[in-house]
Amino acid sequence: MTKEQVQEYSRAITAKLMTLEPVRKAVTIMGFASFGNEIDLVPWLESLQREGRTVLLPRVESQDILVAVEVVSWENMRRGSFGIREPLGQPFPPASIDVVIVPGLVYDGKGYRLGYGKGYYDRFLKLLAPQTFICGVCYDFQVVDTVLPHEADVAMHWVVTEKSELAVNWDYF
Repeated sequence: MTKEQVQEYSRAITAKLMTLEPVRKAVTIMGFASFGNEIDLVPWLESLQREGRTVLLPRVESQDILVAVEVVSWENMRRGSFGIREPLGQPFPPASIDVVIVPGLVYDGKGYRLGYGKGYYDRFLKLLAPQTFICGVCYDFQVVDTVLPHEADVAMHWVVTEKSELAVNWDYF
């Protein structure tokens, strides 16, 4: 994908995210800093901060642990073990997060995802409060019939692409 396509599709995806009631109502939102050609959420997350919302990004603490950390400054970050920007500061309590936006290599119609195979997100998502809205984002070509989920995998409540939305769990609407 070209940089222009990534920007165009990212804008379309974040515009769709803002139409979702749980996202509109959220005070605390965890996104991610993109890796490679992933959806670029940073301009959208910066706008949420300007609205007074708390924006969190993931940080890898060890081989097995992912934590959410508030973004205080977009300039004051470190490069994590995968070269992804990660915020400095103390971990934020997972049970206090309203919405988590999750990246994935592919998603299926049941909301399951394939990431990079380390299980960071699946372990982290299990720590969230039951009312936390979990939304996957990917490009339309990354939606597949099935990812053959494992027992430890956590399904998203919703998946948003630049062209469509996959409603997985209507309990949040």
